[in-house]
Amino acid sequence: MKQWAKWPMALAIFLLNVWLNGPLFMTGELPFRGSIEGGYVGMARFLSEHPNPWGWNPFPYCGLPTQFMYVPALPYLTALWIHLLPHATPDAIYRTIVSLTTCLGPVALFFFALYFTGSRRWSFAMALAYSFLSPSYALFPAVEKDRGIVQLPWRIQVLAKYGEGPHNTGLTLLPVALLAVWRAATGRGYPRIFAAAVVLAAIPLTNWVSGFALGISSVLLLLAGWGEPEFRAWRALAAAALAWLLACFWLTFSFVKIIAFNWPADSFAYQLHEKQVWLLAGMVVGVLAIRLVFRWLHGSFYFCFATLGAFAFGWIATAFYVYGFDTIPESRRYAIEFELFAALAVVEGLRLAMRSSNSTVRLCAMGTGGVMLLVGAPQLWAYATQGWRPWLPVSPESTVEYKLAQWIAQHPPEGRVFASGGLRFRLNSWFDIAQVGGGFETGLRNRVPVDLAYRIRTGSDPGETLAELKALGAEYVVVHGPKSREYYRDFLRPERLASLPVVYRTEDDAIYALPARPLAHVAGSDESSRPALQVRWADTSVLEVTGDVRPGDRVEVQVNADPGWRATEDGREIAIAQDRLGFMVLDAAPAAAARIELRYRGTAEQRIMAAVSALAWVLAALALVRKRH
Repeated sequence: MKQWAKWPMALAIFLLNVWLNGPLFMTGELPFRGSIEGGYVGMARFLSEHPNPWGWNPFPYCGLPTQFMYVPALPYLTALWIHLLPHATPDAIYRTIVSLTTCLGPVALFFFALYFTGSRRWSFAMALAYSFLSPSYALFPAVEKDRGIVQLPWRIQVLAKYGEGPHNTGLTLLPVALLAVWRAATGRGYPRIFAAAVVLAAIPLTNWVSGFALGISSVLLLLAGWGEPEFRAWRALAAAALAWLLACFWLTFSFVKIIAFNWPADSFAYQLHEKQVWLLAGMVVGVLAIRLVFRWLHGSFYFCFATLGAFAFGWIATAFYVYGFDTIPESRRYAIEFELFAALAVVEGLRLAMRSSNSTVRLCAMGTGGVMLLVGAPQLWAYATQGWRPWLPVSPESTVEYKLAQWIAQHPPEGRVFASGGLRFRLNSWFDIAQVGGGFETGLRNRVPVDLAYRIRTGSDPGETLAELKALGAEYVVVHGPKSREYYRDFLRPERLASLPVVYRTEDDAIYALPARPLAHVAGSDESSRPALQVRWADTSVLEVTGDVRPGDRVEVQVNADPGWRATEDGREIAIAQDRLGFMVLDAAPAAAARIELRYRGTAEQRIMAAVSALAWVLAALALVRKRH
């Protein structure tokens, strides 16, 4: 009977989290307008119609390979449910998935603590504390200032306000993966290594930040496991190696390289300078010192590991929120990992203290617990009693972003849209419209359009702005004025567009129009005498260009170049070059009615790595079956 008592507790924790965060499961747009959730929804919506991982997505960022949109787990899972539930909206399906996984976070932590402590009562208390309280509000004034319209634990706040669904999903998987690694390292047999590998692979395939947190946590686990009976580091490393083989179909060398080099640029231009080196050195010294103290005192692996995690991620978060320094890229995002390990470490410390034979130690533990509960009481009370009304979703059709997107969809451009503000995250979650922006810049091979878009949003010279918009193939420019309901309003000095007609206006938001122009044109002669080309996407991975090409003309296509593109003219393969913006330039032969087909087929590396991954899955599964027999 006692063995089954944990399941009602786990269910109670889950249902409590669902009840407290009910608006997350309701249809509509949450009132937090700074969320990038729409970017992830747009990816899933695209994959539901075009699931080929080696295809091309022509809509965001002037086009990019499907594989480089994002890591695949959540977009493909959401796409599957979009097919299974055709009457549900893609945004409702996506948010339900990430909200469920977020509400399962305390449940995963409950089982993690229960495995190591064997105490249902203390594990349940820890899961409740983690569900209700966020120490970040008390420790970091910037977090408290960012609290918003309702009191939510910080992990829920970043989900609802900023759209951190993938990160929260990875956070829920983190204790599962770490427990699997521990079991693999301390147990025997291949099945434990395989189980650990599968969960280890799932996290970087879900979220890149969570994958990096997993890497840090795994190093800390190896350090905490040092000297433990039956702990074999090679088994944990074997699980990690197998995990990469299972995931390398997506985590190719090119993908990892691009993410690694783009991530610092997207992290407020993070650079490894002297301060970062000292911060990293300080963190390493602190981690080693804690480990040596636990070894000297013969402390348990579990308490040591939880303390190491709380210190390491607390160091990263504190350096950013208190002193303004990034120890690693996007340090601010690791506050939720800090809270996870802090909950484990604090409650385990109290549990061990309460078991002490020294009454003074027990009294101090009770006093410490009472003080923490008193400090957290306002948070707990506000969260439990505020109700759902302050953050109920609203109809998407009532938002200014949808009204602008709907008008564009009703008047589709020949070129693409330059959407500023949060509309660039949401646009493709509703409509298939080519745009300059998107929802995930870190996977881009060509970052010139992104850099140029920033110059356009912040520039001051009207002539340069119009020339740059034309170079990007923009036909519509969406600008949100200072009184707009849109959150970001990041297009500065809109008077630069005064020479353009306003084709649509609602409230303090406007759509300006440039002359319509297809995404392909000839270059090499006077612009006024250039023959017009006709451009048609026969499929998202096939672009057809037809028209008159004269001697000396080049065909310029305002779509990102990529090694996966192949071009043919009337059945004959032609060379593809790049212009200074990273767009394609075709070496077309003169013809009065040229027919050029651009087809994206992916790269040899993608197929080789997919074959390696498939072989790894087959061999791993066969080995698992043989072990069971």
